[in-house]
Amino acid sequence: MRYLILGNSAAGVTAAGTIRRADPAGEITIVGDEPYPYYARVLTSYYLGGLVTRDRLWLAGEEWYREQRIRLITGRRAVAVDIGSQRVGLDDGSELSYDRLLVATGAAPQQIDFPGKTLAGVFTLRTLDDAAAIRKFARPGGQAVIVGGGMVGLKAAEGLHARGLKVRLVVSSGRLLSQALDDTGAELVRRAMANAGFTIHLREDVVALEGREKVTAAVLRSGVTVPADVVVVGKGVRPNVPFLQGSGIDVDRGVLVDDYLATNIPGIYAAGDVAQAYDYAWQKPRLNAIWGNAVEQGRLAGFNMAGHHTAYRGGIGRNSLVVNGLGVISGGIVNPPGEGYEVVTRLDEKRSCYRKAVLQGRRLVGMVAIGSPSGAGGFQSLIGREVKEKYIVSFLDGSFTWAMVGR
Repeated sequence: MRYLILGNSAAGVTAAGTIRRADPAGEITIVGDEPYPYYARVLTSYYLGGLVTRDRLWLAGEEWYREQRIRLITGRRAVAVDIGSQRVGLDDGSELSYDRLLVATGAAPQQIDFPGKTLAGVFTLRTLDDAAAIRKFARPGGQAVIVGGGMVGLKAAEGLHARGLKVRLVVSSGRLLSQALDDTGAELVRRAMANAGFTIHLREDVVALEGREKVTAAVLRSGVTVPADVVVVGKGVRPNVPFLQGSGIDVDRGVLVDDYLATNIPGIYAAGDVAQAYDYAWQKPRLNAIWGNAVEQGRLAGFNMAGHHTAYRGGIGRNSLVVNGLGVISGGIVNPPGEGYEVVTRLDEKRSCYRKAVLQGRRLVGMVAIGSPSGAGGFQSLIGREVKEKYIVSFLDGSFTWAMVGR
């Protein structure tokens, strides 16, 4: 059996390892668009900030691929899939054949089209090379502008702040982390960041960048011009699916998959940030660009590619970060879209502590915990399940423990 995996990150590498255990004799090839073996992309902002060294990023060296008898092709990307001949075309003009194909091409940063976007000093933060380039450009004491207030933007902001830059965030919406938090939670995060020295502009946009060869300033929609030695655009990501156009593989926002991570084309699967898979909070397919989801989807896609019929339970959107010592955890449906939901909250402003549970009937579908992390991870694990009132009460007062579930 010839297995071809497009993508050399969490989903693709996990799938390859799973396939090798399930099929010791199969031929496995991984194609990655970066020149490196498997590394922790989730740590790139920490590398940017100097909080982890480059050698701490590697999760598998070249020897691992040799030991697993996996052929690794780096620095190449897929440009076309021919389902009739079962061949994938790469950007160097070569082609690879397959019996089973996994699309694990991940996602790319959203781009913004404004004057000055090609000036030196303007970046996105997704890869190791992105972080390395920003590190060379960002000098302690300099001025950084982050375009976007989502998870990518905040991670970039934290990294640059750790490098000693003065960081300004420009956020289109009325709150930070608009997809992961509600107004109350976001305000606590804003205060924590302001107290740490970040400058935050809400309901504002960058409309142009100024400078001759290098960026020197950002022009805001309000007409204000702010200094900028480095600009990082962190407006979210989009799945890498354009190369699938005309292939016959069903694509919505991402690649559509069933309960076994299979596409509509027999023998072709998808996993990770590119896959639009079942979300058990929303109870429908959604994109959840989360490292843990990518690993789990890769594992199950690998099993199914190797002939083990194993269903994927589904995933949810999860978020976890620490902002100036303030812990933030959220998951599932944080901002209910309409009627049919019950929301219970508890806020202690003096302690910057906030907890929120979102229920649909007796089923927990979302949560937020800011401040003490006590019990928050265990409670998050209950999303999608029916929960007893005592679990909600204990979560709100911070006494929840995972052991309670067994009682």
